Amino acid sequence: MAFRAPIRIASGGSPSGNTLGIIYGMNSASMAVLGSLISLVGLNILDNSTVALSLSLFLSALISLPIVLYTGSLINLLTRKYVFTIGVFIALSGNLMFLLDTPITFVLANACRMAGGGLMFMCISLYTMDFTPRKQLARAESRKFLFAGISWLIFPFVGTWMWVNVDYKAPFLLSITLLSILIAIFWWLRISEAQNIKPPKSGNLNFIKNVRTYFGNPHMRVAYLIAVARSSSWVVFFTYGPIYLRDAGISTQWIGLFMGGIMAALLLSSRFAAIAQYIGIRKTILLSFSMAGISMITLGLLPEPTIWGLLLLLLASLGFDMLDIIGNIPFMRMVTPKVRVEMTSVFSTWREMSFVVTPGLSAFILIFTDISGLFLVLGIVLVIAGLLSRTMPIRVD
Repeated sequence: MAFRAPIRIASGGSPSGNTLGIIYGMNSASMAVLGSLISLVGLNILDNSTVALSLSLFLSALISLPIVLYTGSLINLLTRKYVFTIGVFIALSGNLMFLLDTPITFVLANACRMAGGGLMFMCISLYTMDFTPRKQLARAESRKFLFAGISWLIFPFVGTWMWVNVDYKAPFLLSITLLSILIAIFWWLRISEAQNIKPPKSGNLNFIKNVRTYFGNPHMRVAYLIAVARSSSWVVFFTYGPIYLRDAGISTQWIGLFMGGIMAALLLSSRFAAIAQYIGIRKTILLSFSMAGISMITLGLLPEPTIWGLLLLLLASLGFDMLDIIGNIPFMRMVTPKVRVEMTSVFSTWREMSFVVTPGLSAFILIFTDISGLFLVLGIVLVIAGLLSRTMPIRVD
């Protein structure tokens, strides 16, 4: 009896939605292991100071920012698959530095985590736009976040439980293992470069020029605002959410379980995509910002951390999740293939921008108030962002 070799998911080198979903899910798993731990580890190293924690994350983001800003030039020089590989190895280096458990290595480890994640995210975004028809972007994004939802449901709890009950190094070793599996799968799939995308001219990779071109378009500015606002929400959620739950009386080893349970809303990604297709992308974005903003404002007005705040965090995360699934679609539908790499290299900085701005502003806010006050400010910002999103053009739908 003859046996044939297994068929790769990315048949012919063109990745399907499932292929991109698996890659995105594995990347999410490696990050989710540490998702509920970073702030707790940082507080242990930095004498339980939330201001020092915020400042350390701010420094990490500043260090990682130049790498991501020039990702477009790097892709032009090395192609997507090699840049993705570099991103994985930078993230691996970050996990190794976490094992040293000092303030300096904590800052550098987070810088590597942010830079590596930024490179991988941009490559996945480009693959999605290269190989997914415009009208199927919402479905493709929902599939990616379905795989991500499974990862965020399981691994935050695994990470915190291992940190408390096994060894403080165990979660970082697990993240290293998951990243190793990710790069092995990525190269086994042998994803090709899209034939319809021509390498940009070297003159078009001047980042300052591209920034001026990008922000000269008012609709692109709104797309960037949406991305920064939702990313900043997750930065606050994963940095200060575990601290809020700890202050509310939840044992450290179970914080990951609560955070993972909240993130399980990502499993409803196909439903969120269906809502967007039914009522339109713009209305769904407004709905998402309103739900998240009002929930965070209410949470911030509670007199003290309480277990009931968990319900408000859940409602806010539903808004964050919907924004994750559809928040990039305005940009994807407005950018043209001719300038895709150049404009994506600018747009993708929303991730690093949120990593820089959010901890920096948080450190300033926390000087005058507590975490509840920070949640209140975030809620107000989200409501304002929702109102501004109404200016997007109708073609986004």
